[in-house]
Amino acid sequence: MRKTVMITALCSFLLFMLAGYYLTLWMGERDKRMEAAQANPAVQTKQTIRENTKIVYQYFYSRDKVTKEQIELAPVFLQGLDMEQLKSVYTGWQVVLFSPEKVILRCKIEGLSSETYILGEDDGFLAVFYEDAQKGIHLKEKTELPVSALPEGEAAQLKEGIRVTGEENLAKLLADLMS
Repeated sequence: MRKTVMITALCSFLLFMLAGYYLTLWMGERDKRMEAAQANPAVQTKQTIRENTKIVYQYFYSRDKVTKEQIELAPVFLQGLDMEQLKSVYTGWQVVLFSPEKVILRCKIEGLSSETYILGEDDGFLAVFYEDAQKGIHLKEKTELPVSALPEGEAAQLKEGIRVTGEENLAKLLADLMS
């Protein structure tokens, strides 16, 4: 009788050991399948900017603590970019929200929210005008870049006037136009 109990206990022990071994194998395989599914690019879709993505530019002015927004549809050069690629294009900007439907970019500008400039044309050259609430619009600077040297679309925009808020944005736009 004692021998039967010992054999039954040993068989039970071996059976539980074998069941535990197979359960561990099964769990390990399941974990590997889950990791593979997460790493597989075909399963995971990468979020990118599309043609109908709304781009929201937020400008935070540090001196008067005002935030202004500008909203537009994604320009062609941003379409197809993922978040990391967008960050490399907009260095110095914070990506607040990134989805295929909406992207929010924020930059901090040292200055007042009321600093407004207008890029335009003066005697055929690219010029910067300052807009003052009391004094109106007056010439701030005339560059040596002839408007005729710019692409047709940009030249047409300059004839109408390109409104820019903040010196930092003015410097960026001037650098883009003059390069």
